[in-house]
This record gives sequence, C-alpha cells and structure tokens, in this order.
Amino acid sequence: MGMAFTDVIMIGWLGTTELAASAATSDFHSLFFYIAAGIISATSVLIAHARGKEQTDSVRSIVQQGFLISFICAIPASFIIYNTTFFLSLIGVEETIINAAIPYAHTLYLAFFPMLLMTTLQYFIAAHDKTRIIFLVTLAGLPLNAFGNYLLLFGNFGFPELKLAGAGIATTLTAIFMFLCLLIYCLTNKTLKQYALFHKMEFNNLTQLKDIFKTGIPIGISNIGEMGVFLTSTIIMGVFGAEVLAAHTIALRLGGLFYAFPLGLSQAAAIRCGFLIAQGNIQNLKLAIMTIIKMSLVIGFVFTISIWFYSVEIASLFLSSDNNTKTVLLTAAGFLLILGIIQPFDALATVSAGILRGMKDTKIPMMLSIGSYWLIGFSAGLVLAFYFNFNGTGIWIGLAIGATAFGIATISRLRSHWKKDFKLNL
Repeated sequence: MGMAFTDVIMIGWLGTTELAASAATSDFHSLFFYIAAGIISATSVLIAHARGKEQTDSVRSIVQQGFLISFICAIPASFIIYNTTFFLSLIGVEETIINAAIPYAHTLYLAFFPMLLMTTLQYFIAAHDKTRIIFLVTLAGLPLNAFGNYLLLFGNFGFPELKLAGAGIATTLTAIFMFLCLLIYCLTNKTLKQYALFHKMEFNNLTQLKDIFKTGIPIGISNIGEMGVFLTSTIIMGVFGAEVLAAHTIALRLGGLFYAFPLGLSQAAAIRCGFLIAQGNIQNLKLAIMTIIKMSLVIGFVFTISIWFYSVEIASLFLSSDNNTKTVLLTAAGFLLILGIIQPFDALATVSAGILRGMKDTKIPMMLSIGSYWLIGFSAGLVLAFYFNFNGTGIWIGLAIGATAFGIATISRLRSHWKKDFKLNL
C-alpha cells in the first residue's frame, strides 16, 4: 500500500494526465493481483491449522503449492496487464489517458510474478507469528521504490527519463528485492529453515492444491467483491475525465493506505483463530475475536476523524504547483469526506471476514461481499453517477453504501455462526 501511495505522490508531480493514467493501469493490475493473492492467502490458514494440530510435515508442501499457484496465475494475468490499454479503450476511457498509460502497462506487468512470490512467503512467515521481518523488509522497500522513481521517472543522476515506464521498472525491482530478502530470511531463520522449502519439491500434491483452491478461490472472489469494486471504480472514473480520475486516485490511494491496517488485523485474525480452533481453545478464541473487533473499530474512527479535519490538506500533498487546480483539489477533498464516513464499517467488515476465514468459512462471506459491494453499492453508484448526473461523487456514494452493507452483513454472519457452533455470545 505504501508503494502505491508513494507512486501516486511522485507521479502526480508529472501532471494530472500521468496521474490518471497510472491510476487506471495500477488498479487494473491490482484487480488480478488481489484475486491471486486471495487464493494464495489460504496457505496461511492451512499452515495455521497444521501447526495447531502439530502436523508440521505438510507445511513445506503447502508453501510449494503456493509457489505453483503463483506461477499459474501469473501467466494469463501478466499478458492481460500488458494489454491494459486495450481494455480501458473498450469502456470509453479518454484517449489522452490511454496513450499516457501504454508505457506504464508495458513495464508494470513484470512486477506481477515476483509480487505473488513475495506474498506467498509473507503468508508463510506470518503463519509463524514472525511478522516483524515483513515490516522491516517493507520499510526497506519503500525508500528503494521511491529512489527508483526518483532515478527513472525524472532521469536524475544520469539515468534516462522514462517517466511512467520508469515507475513500472522501479516497482518490479522493489518487488524482486523484497522477495529475495524474505527468501533469505526463510532459509536462515532457526524456526523456518527446518522446513527446507526447496527440498523434495512436491508440486503435484493434489490434495493440498484442492484445499488451497477450495478455501482460497472464495477469498479471491471476495477480494474482488470488496477491493475490486474500488479498483473498478477507478476505470469508470476515466469516463469523467482526467481531473475527476486524478481526484479519485488521491482519495483511493489514501484509502488503500488506511485499509492496510484492518487488512493486517484480518490476516492476524485468520491465523490466530485458525490456530485456536485447531487446538479447541474456545476461551482464548473468544478473547482473540473481541480484541480484534475492538481494535478495528478504534482504528476506523481514528481515520474518520483525521480525514474529516484535514481533507483539503491531505489532497494538496498529491498535487504539484503546476497542476494543483482548484477543481482537482476540491473534488478530491469531497471524495475524502465520503471515504472518512465508511472507515469504521470497512474496518469491521475486513476483520470479521478474516475471523471467518480462520475457520475456513469463505463461501458465505464471498456471497455477502459480492451482494453488498456489487449488487447494492456499485449498482447504486452507477445510477447516481449516470442517471442522476452525480458523476464521480455518485460512484463514491455507491462505494460508501456497499461498504456499510458489507460491514453489517459480515458482523451479523459472525454473530450467528459463531454463537451456533462455538456457543460464543459476541
């Protein structure tokens, strides 16, 4: 999330059109990444269950299946991302945005595979409660990505001025760097190296592949239900012009940065709850659930207050003096106010879904996600945007409606399901 946030700030210095083009391309890329990452995330749940039952022999094979799935997903996705502008043209995105996006699409696709490999290792490491290294590697990757942008976006220190193409290359190199750092850690850490990840390669373990796909595909589809509707909205915004798309990009990237916190809690919830369920430790399970829910609500309300008080100041950070137009600034500030409203609901929905994933309950949340975000929220946004001429504001109101509906639906599912199966009064 931080890399996307950094890219938006630095690309925004190039101009409004470049900012809009990078947003449309990046979010099109993310649509496929979150599907694949959702499938791979099932490995963390399966590893947690295996550890809870002390079945450590299967952990290595689960990670290897994650690598295989990364490769399988990367082949078609990379081809589609390379041809991003073809798909943008089909829905009527402005030609100036499409022309600016071509060099970015032709380099960003290279990042897809190493990012999935990195994600596989992240889930493996997180399933062993060793998230500090993920945090440290991310801290190292952020300035590296920013420095790569500085060199290749603007042609500093004798490097070629590649503009958006340079941003794609910087993202790819950063993803490779982060993957290698995590890989070295997995091969040298006292706890993790015992798994010998590359010993006895078992890419044909059909039982584990089936388990990963069975648990992970609904998660990937849920990601499209939840995050996909926000990413798709970026593509739709291109119909309203570069200024509206640039304003939307500012609000969405800030939302993505905020979303990283409940997303991290969600992953922790899935791993911790999966481990405790496998142990049959219901008392600590209840404590974990209540703690995570309370933390998510606190985070959501803190973000809401921050956005409401500083919406204009936040929006201005993304715009240079050359393109800091009043229209883009005020439009972005308006989108940010709507973003602030949905923070508590979004945080609650995200961690609730994570808790349900911990017990491999993914199909119903998938349907709730699709119903809330697409059937209710996105449909309402399209009607408001095009029929009532609310344009970009209509799309954002629809996003708010979808997030609210999903938050209510997931917490209701959590209460009824867990009260029935685990006798927990949540």
